[in-house]
Order: sequence, then structure tokens, then C-alpha cells
Amino acid sequence: MDFRQKVLSGLYWTGAARLLGQIWSWAITIVVIRLLTPADYGLLAMATVFVEFFGMMAQFGVGTALVQAAEIDERKLRQMFGFAIVVNVGLFAAMYFGAPLIAVFFEEPRLVEIVRVLAVPFLVGIFAMIPEVQLSRKLDYKTLSLIGLTSAIAASLTTLVLALMGAGVWSLVWGSLVAAGWSTVSLNLVSPFFKLPEFSYRGTRALMLFGGNVTITRILWFWYSQADIIIAGKLFGKDLLGTYSVSMHLATLPATKLSTIINQVSFPAFARIQHDRERYASSFLLVVRLLSFVVFPMLWGMSSIAPELVQVLLGEKWLAATVPLQLLALIMPVHTFAPFMNTAADAMGRADISTKQVFIASLVMPVAFIIGSQWGLIGLALAWVIAFPVVFAAAMMLFLPVIGLRASDLLGAMAPPVCACAGMYGAVTLARLILGPEVNDVVRMTALVLTGMAAYGALTAIFNRDGCGEVIRTLRGQRG
Repeated sequence: MDFRQKVLSGLYWTGAARLLGQIWSWAITIVVIRLLTPADYGLLAMATVFVEFFGMMAQFGVGTALVQAAEIDERKLRQMFGFAIVVNVGLFAAMYFGAPLIAVFFEEPRLVEIVRVLAVPFLVGIFAMIPEVQLSRKLDYKTLSLIGLTSAIAASLTTLVLALMGAGVWSLVWGSLVAAGWSTVSLNLVSPFFKLPEFSYRGTRALMLFGGNVTITRILWFWYSQADIIIAGKLFGKDLLGTYSVSMHLATLPATKLSTIINQVSFPAFARIQHDRERYASSFLLVVRLLSFVVFPMLWGMSSIAPELVQVLLGEKWLAATVPLQLLALIMPVHTFAPFMNTAADAMGRADISTKQVFIASLVMPVAFIIGSQWGLIGLALAWVIAFPVVFAAAMMLFLPVIGLRASDLLGAMAPPVCACAGMYGAVTLARLILGPEVNDVVRMTALVLTGMAAYGALTAIFNRDGCGEVIRTLRGQRG
């Protein structure tokens, strides 16, 4: 296959696997949420906020650096393997011995054992890095997608079984461990790297510098994206934190799955064309148009039916999640594009752009969360809606000039789906008023979903025919 066919094949395989995985995960997640309590999810959120922080430093970004590099040899792979061992073992030790301090911070003694178990994937992940790098450099998205799909299925089944057995928060903990173990074993079966590590790092300066920039960016990103969880856990306790974290999980799940597909495929693809800026810019806008076509209706549709969604799928004990879910789902489509710009910048070797953008976000968002927390969970959600557009504007100013684009180019690519979704939101709101509160919740939600789909489809067919044609041509593998 030529380069373009490989990228499209990657989109198909990754998209299909993620779609199946998301359908499966959604079904299992809804059942598990109904079985568990807000306190269970609150405990997990408290534990993972620090585990994910250390996860940002795992391998020191060397995996990303190896994928981006124009050329690598076996010695560099062995050197980076050795470096990953040193870093990840150190992170595991820090988590294991630091667990009591995390428990003291949140005033939750149960966190000690939870954090220590969640630190195990640091050791497991050492052996997944090089096999994943090898597959990514080959643009072998089919294999990576199937591993991701089977890993998600194994993890969710583990979580469901344990939740049915009454394991509570531990069903979520062991589910994440199964995911890490399954993925690592599978990667080593299909793309083994059975070489001894090398602990001399001579000749790896460029990789280390790039990986260091990536790691700093990840840490800053974690700080601003998880500051609301830290604040909610400290101020509101595990029950309200659980409610907020489930709202955030539902609002980010579709965008996270979709952006993972795009970033996984686009990073090595963009890295291959990093010296052709005209092609780079046109490819970037194409991805923005395709992503906007899907992510805005998906998330704004969720926002428009949030009251019915929470009532029908989650139940009465989760009603406090309704308004935060509505607000978070409104801003999450925009949140999808800032990381994508960072991925595109990293692919051309400009990790410094990502670092600057995330540094700005790490200053703006925590301040917004501190102010918003004065109004509870709704205030935290509003902080996202009000403050994140500032972060997005900064990301555009930093990245777009580098590839010869203006803000109007990016916003123009997003505009047709946004306008169609605004009309869809209005149609759903009007339909809810017409149906009234007397209608059964399930019937009302079904009617609103069908109304939203019909409205978006009709408005898109009328005002965004070019976008429809572009999506169809991309799915067929044709050139525009």
C-alpha cells in the first residue's frame, strides 16, 4: 500500500475497533455505574489522579520520540528500553511508598492499597513500549486496533463480573490491571522485542530532548486537566467527587475515543510528511473537518438529552450529574482540537509548541476551577465552558502560523457542523417542550434522539453538502 492507503486503512481499522470497543464499553459502563455508588467512583478518582500524574512521566516520552524519529536502529531501541526500565521502576517505587501520603491528603485510608495496586502497570508497561513503537512505525494500525479492542473487552468483563460480585471500587481497579496486562502480552506476541536493555545513553541526546519536551507537556496537561478532580476531592469529598467524575467520564468518553483514533493514526502519518508544509496544512484541515462532522453532533446531542440520559441510564442516585454533564458535553468538542494541534506540532518535531500551549492552560484552568468551586459541581463545569476557549485561542495562535494557516481557516472548517448542531440543539429543546413531562422517560429520550438525528441530518444535507461528500469520499478511500 502507498502512504495514503496506509493512513486510510489505519483510520478504518482503528475507527472500527474503537467503535466496537466504545459500544461494548458504553454498555458495560452503564451497567457498572448502576451497580456501584458515587463513593466508589470518588475513591477511584482520588487514586487515579496521582497515578495518572506519574503516568505522564512513564518512559519519559521516549516511545513518542522513537515514533517521530526519521531513523532508528536496534541499539537505540535497546538504549530506550533500558531508560524506560529505570524511569518506570522509579515511578513504581514512588507510588508504592508515597501511597500513605496520598491517603492523608484526601483523608481516605482505603487509598493506600488502591494506589499501590494501581502502580503495578508501571512495571508491566515497560515491556509494551518497544513492541508498540515497532507497530506504530510500520503504520500497522490493524494490529494495534485489535489489541486495543480485545484489551477493552477483557477489562470491562473483569470489571462487570467483580461489580456483580460486590467488589465495589476494586472492580474498577482490577479492570485497569487486566487492560494493562492483556495489552502488554498481546503486543509482545505480535511484535516481540526480546533484546537485552542497554543502560548507556550515548548518541540519544535528540531523542531525550524530544522526549523531555513531550513529558513536560504531558505533566502540564495533566495538571490543568485534573485540577478540577483534585479540588473536588479535597473540598467536596468522595460522594460529590464521584458524581462529578462520572459526569466528566460520560462527557469525555466519545471525544476521548475519537481523538485517540485521530491522534494514534495522525501522529506517525504527519511525521512522514513533516517537510511538506502545504500538504501538511491541507491534511490538518481535512482532519479538522472530518472530526467536527462527528464530534460536535455526538457531544452536543448528549448535552441536549442529558436529563433523560441520566434518568434512564444511570438512575435516581445520579441525578446530580445532569447539569454538569450538560455543560461539560458542550465544551468537550472544542477540547478535542487542542490536543490534536499538539499532536500535529509534535509530529513535525515542534514539541515546544505543545509545551507553551499546555503551560498557558496550566495557568488559566486551575484558577478558573478554584473560582468555580465556590458554586459547587456546576461551578466546576462552568469553569470549563468559560475558561477553556481562552486556552483554545492560545493554541491556535501558537500552532497555526507554523503551518501557514490562520484562525479563520480552522474556525471555518469547524463552522458548518457547529451551525447544524446549534439547530439540532434547538430542535431537541422544542421537542421536549412539546412532549411535556407526562411522557414516559424512555419514550421521551427515544423521541428526542430521533429528533436530533433528523434535524442534524437535514441541516447538514442543506447547508453542508461539501462536508457530506468529503466524509463519503474519505470512507470510500477516494481523493477529493
